[in-house]
Amino acid sequence: MQENIIVFASGELPQVDTQSSAGVCYLEHQGARLAFDFEGARDGLRVTQLLVLVNGFARPRTDFRAFRKRIHAQMPHLATLALDNRGAGETEGGLDALSVERMAQDAAFLAQAHAQALGLSRYHALGISMGGMICQNWTSRDPHVRSLILVSTTPGGDARVWPEGVESDKIKSKAFEPWPQDSETMHRRMSRYFGPKFRKSSPLLIEMMVKNMLKANAEPLSQGRSRAQYDATIGYDGTRLLSQVTCPTLVLTGSEDEIIPPGNADALCRLIPQAKKVVFPDMGHLLLIEDPENFVAQVRTFLEGVDD
Repeated sequence: MQENIIVFASGELPQVDTQSSAGVCYLEHQGARLAFDFEGARDGLRVTQLLVLVNGFARPRTDFRAFRKRIHAQMPHLATLALDNRGAGETEGGLDALSVERMAQDAAFLAQAHAQALGLSRYHALGISMGGMICQNWTSRDPHVRSLILVSTTPGGDARVWPEGVESDKIKSKAFEPWPQDSETMHRRMSRYFGPKFRKSSPLLIEMMVKNMLKANAEPLSQGRSRAQYDATIGYDGTRLLSQVTCPTLVLTGSEDEIIPPGNADALCRLIPQAKKVVFPDMGHLLLIEDPENFVAQVRTFLEGVDD
């Protein structure tokens, strides 16, 4: 078994409520107050699968609301758990010397606590962008992860494929660029996250996201929280761990992703033994928003195909 494994003893895990969906909950873990919420199976059915959702850079767990509504309607025995990473959403504290490994330990802590309460020995992990880096680190060191879904993410290190025109040596040493405080600059920055087709068809949705980002980053502590996440991930290198990801893995990427280009999905599939890739044509970085129905369909088909 690999070194530095993330497995908590039963006595280390807190008691969690899996009988109801009571909105945001909190647990103290290694200097942070982790915010998360749990949604059980539909209509009181027995939970047979638990899917843990880990979001990307500076994004809260609430981004998963629409996805969870769809996936629960289609998979009635599924439960989902979503958390706010340190530095995002309603999670508080724990930013000193922040690392991908520390955030992976948070995800494992919550997953194992809920699996214990549900009487499950295994669970599934889904990570988007930075959340994908967290899930790679977590899954490589936790034998309880039954399957892994990586979305718009990278293995990092020398295997990382950077956007066209970006010099890898310079970007790794570049300081965090604060979020814009004016609408025009924020709009330019956020538009890069979407494919050209979506930018043309959904300008109002992008504008709404711009307004939400301006509001969120007007909070006094938001820039420092984002800086902590940025510093934790800009030099990320998961390549040495990926051979230890032995569970079935689905890698989703957009063909027009300007943030983490699709070449990163190819690298992940070379490095992870049981990985398969699905490309979303004409889509950018935010597949959850750009093509939600296909996103849910891919996740459902994959989870239903995993033999528990």
